[in-house]
Amino acid sequence: MIVIRSAELLVRIDPRHGGEILDFVDLRTGRQLLGRPPFSSGEPLAGDLDEETWTAAYRGGWQLLVPNAGNPCTVAGDRHGFHGRGSNDPWRVLTANETSATLSWSGHGLEVERRLSVEEAALAVTTEIRAPNEPAPFLTVEHVSLGLEVLDPEVSIDVPGGVAFELSESDGPPEPPAGATAWPEVLLLDGATERAGRWPLERERSRLLCVTDLREGRVAIRNGARRGGIELSWDLEILPHMWIWHELRRYGGPWRGQAEILVVEPASVPHTLGLATAIEHDQARWLEPGESCSYRLVARALGTTDGDAM
Repeated sequence: MIVIRSAELLVRIDPRHGGEILDFVDLRTGRQLLGRPPFSSGEPLAGDLDEETWTAAYRGGWQLLVPNAGNPCTVAGDRHGFHGRGSNDPWRVLTANETSATLSWSGHGLEVERRLSVEEAALAVTTEIRAPNEPAPFLTVEHVSLGLEVLDPEVSIDVPGGVAFELSESDGPPEPPAGATAWPEVLLLDGATERAGRWPLERERSRLLCVTDLREGRVAIRNGARRGGIELSWDLEILPHMWIWHELRRYGGPWRGQAEILVVEPASVPHTLGLATAIEHDQARWLEPGESCSYRLVARALGTTDGDAM
């Protein structure tokens, strides 16, 4: 484990398992803001996994999904696992000190380097993706889960513009529908609409949503009573969409109808159908040999005196 910190923020990183961020602790309050599943986790496994195997080792927190995101698929005979093997493979530690760490991973024709640095109450994450030898497609998603310190008794999700629609894990839609509504109104799969910007913990819910046509890459998720929470800001060029999975005691399987978690995910693609579907709809990003791209995301712990809704 790697721990980086400032006087206001502590971040714990596990290079063995996707370089994931397990803890994001606001030291001003002692609150651990990231979410946890309602089950104990198995040992980390490398490779291109199915959803059941990937989920069995899930500990909550924050993962980078790359080079696939969502459903497993096959591209030109190359199998891509659920959420991309970069999210569960071991990462190399290039540098680490009290305030920053740099990690790297390679696979499926890509090299990824990720630098994490804390300053005051913020964590800045810069991700560079390269194709060293051959053309390579990829998706990338920042899979940030939030827990009860933010959700209880009510959560607010403030987004500066954008249109929103519900997603199905099996059917999408792969393209934003024509009738998508302006956030916080969300177009549901059955054609109805729902207001999604605030939600009390006591009301059961299971929604997978996408917000697109964002005016800027920014979302603030706050506890409705204390106003503390977390704000994410990022580059829209690489991550022009945002997924939201909000689960309150409905999802079955290993979640057993007990999950209380909100996953907010700046994303390169507007669905969870995987890389093959994204290529089919001209949504995947391709890098030519020697080409690279990068983006920056900042996560800031919000105190009770930080600004109100956007």
